[in-house]
Amino acid sequence: MKIREVTCEKYNSGPVPDFSPSPTGNVFVRMSAQGEDFSVFISGESRNADGIDNYQYQEIVGTFTRELEKITGLSAKSVFICYGEFQTVNAEKNGMIHDFYNGGNLTEILQGGSARAVASYINQPVEQIPVSEISRMTGVQTILFADYESQEAYQAVSQPYYNLTGWPIENGIEDQLYQINGYRVVSAGEDYSMNCEKKIQDDIILITEKPEEQVKLEKTILDPQENWNGNGFLDAEQVADAYTVETNARKVYVYFPVEKLQTKDVKRIQLVKQYQYRGETCYDTIPGGVTDDGRYISGIVYTKDESEIKLSVFVDKK
Repeated sequence: MKIREVTCEKYNSGPVPDFSPSPTGNVFVRMSAQGEDFSVFISGESRNADGIDNYQYQEIVGTFTRELEKITGLSAKSVFICYGEFQTVNAEKNGMIHDFYNGGNLTEILQGGSARAVASYINQPVEQIPVSEISRMTGVQTILFADYESQEAYQAVSQPYYNLTGWPIENGIEDQLYQINGYRVVSAGEDYSMNCEKKIQDDIILITEKPEEQVKLEKTILDPQENWNGNGFLDAEQVADAYTVETNARKVYVYFPVEKLQTKDVKRIQLVKQYQYRGETCYDTIPGGVTDDGRYISGIVYTKDESEIKLSVFVDKK
């Protein structure tokens, strides 16, 4: 067994920088044993053998994956689990627990660690997966099942567990809906599925939450582009055709092809929206960004209480 690094934990200084934060008394140790890297978290205030570690993380993930396949009869491309004391996807802190996995207490460990899982499939009926049986046999209550449309689509996603800081569904998957057939998320007694039926016009991909919802585009002209200055831009320049959005959906996922843009400055491109709200013309940017494969700029158009919605792509020249 080899100690690779020892770090003394320090208090978070908060919004005001503290260049000499005080130690908490806890120690974070990075170790190696039998070819496995893992982490240990202990109190450093006195000699003791009480702490938490993630030495068995890979073993536990492997057991959960095999159990998942046995229950579903489906072979996942990948399975990711987040659990333990720190509730983070950070590889060094994920899976930090007190308990020892003895081969028969998987349910207790994962349930006690508030486990969340993401399973990725290719062209599999995720809506038919018996989630209650999975929860009963493994202790995992919160699961995202993503069904990709191809191997290439799966490989194009840089983080298939869709998570930066919180529950996976909150960050990322909406940027990748054009790559998947659909997804299913089970959490806190809720069970939600989305079938991603794609509507393509002028190479722009449009997805609504319900397949029966209609959406179409018509080329149009926006107001002068300087109207966007002060609304997300200093010196706005339109770099794509503009379209009027006609839909009966409450929100539409938009994927605008980067190759159709009249600029190579993809780092600063931004979807924009012009619309009428309570008798006034409004100009907004649409939160989003370039997809992992670099092919589209994505965003969500919300339609509630808005009319005459028009879309395009701008870049800030300054």
